[in-house]
Amino acid sequence: MTTTLKQNLLDLSDFAWQRLRDRAKGLTDEEYFWEPFDGCWTVRKTDTGLAADEAWIAPEPAPFTTLAWRITHIVDILQEERTATWLGHEPAADDGEPPVPESAEAALAALDHAHDVWRRRLAAVSQDDLDRPMGEIAGPWAEHDGTAFVLHILDELIHHGAEVGAVRDFYRGLRAEDPFAAALAGEVTSAERPALLAEAAAAQRWEIIPKLADLGFGVNERTADGRTAAHLAAGTGSLDTLRFLVEHGADLSATDPRFGADVLGWAKWFKQPEAVEFLSKL
Repeated sequence: MTTTLKQNLLDLSDFAWQRLRDRAKGLTDEEYFWEPFDGCWTVRKTDTGLAADEAWIAPEPAPFTTLAWRITHIVDILQEERTATWLGHEPAADDGEPPVPESAEAALAALDHAHDVWRRRLAAVSQDDLDRPMGEIAGPWAEHDGTAFVLHILDELIHHGAEVGAVRDFYRGLRAEDPFAAALAGEVTSAERPALLAEAAAAQRWEIIPKLADLGFGVNERTADGRTAAHLAAGTGSLDTLRFLVEHGADLSATDPRFGADVLGWAKWFKQPEAVEFLSKL
């Protein structure tokens, strides 16, 4: 029971963290500080350095917060002293204080460090730490046990991580470019964007996959999360595309990192009987 609860908490934390970290890849300074509306909360220069906007009584409705504010908040949540002391432990000497990152690069580095601190602290808790009321140190939450507090931190990580992803989608949507059109026009090469054919499959742009293959984009390249075009064609039942990929050398034995499944496994898992039948005959 002890091992199961603690491991489940660690697994949920790891999953939520990796999802956030994947969504944060490629963050730029322009995007980090982007303010789509007047009155956004962000991080600003003060007489003592950068600081995140805050108020004892927040305005209603709550201000839209920038990625700089959101990421700074996640760093603070994970790294602040209470994620050790409220669970009956002391911060390590090299944990440091949560920073206010001054750039996208610094923000990603701060996220990594804050997560390392939190992950180590969570891994160190005992069942007694999770079961007992946290006591006076937790103020109004003194009667809440350690498990409730860990779940609160995980809820913060999950919902603020989702906000980061949503803001990035919003930002990109307003600046949307069609990389596939650029490739078909000869403006993007396979050397510049080798996984473009897999990305077209992820976007379910099946009609352009033969054209991209003719331009030299590889059929066995993978999306950022490790899927090949064949996985995606099989999983969606896009039989014509799957046949094309097989004819052009798709590696059907390749497995994806999420399920550890090959192309046939994807067809089976996503219940695509025609793709299963086709692949089973090869």
